[in-house]
Amino acid sequence: MMRAIILFLAVVLVISCKTDSNKDSAPKPIVKDTPKVASKFKLESLPEAEMVRLYNETTYVDYIFYDLPFSLSQDNQPSIHSNLKLISSVALDYLPVTCKAIGREFFHIDGEIVHEADLYFSEGCIGYVFLKDEKPIYGNRLTEGGIKFYKNIISQSQKMSKQVSNGQ
Repeated sequence: MMRAIILFLAVVLVISCKTDSNKDSAPKPIVKDTPKVASKFKLESLPEAEMVRLYNETTYVDYIFYDLPFSLSQDNQPSIHSNLKLISSVALDYLPVTCKAIGREFFHIDGEIVHEADLYFSEGCIGYVFLKDEKPIYGNRLTEGGIKFYKNIISQSQKMSKQVSNGQ
């Protein structure tokens, strides 16, 4: 099972890390000081119609991780669909004010960023917070598959960092 997950991650990374110099809508770097979602906020889930729209129309997805040594981009439908399946339809009730996003995901449709979401993935802080004008508008939990996916990415990143620091 572990080999299958590692193989899947390797395939996703190979497909996703393809660079395309013709992409003129790539997001600009983001300052790490992301909005905090106070525990008094009750965030509703991204509406189902909007999730269906993303599933049917998204042409490109970018991830920018703040502290990991790589970013990801996806521009093929199977990878994009797999990515969207990481987002649960269950609302993220709240996040403690102390939570810090580990990255941001950008959803493009035909060159236009239609949604941005901060990704939270630490103890007690797991989910997506969709933003508009840098303010939280929706919040979604991760699926179990999403939790496993991000655990695997972080684990692989830590292994890569260790190998680099050990000169391998």
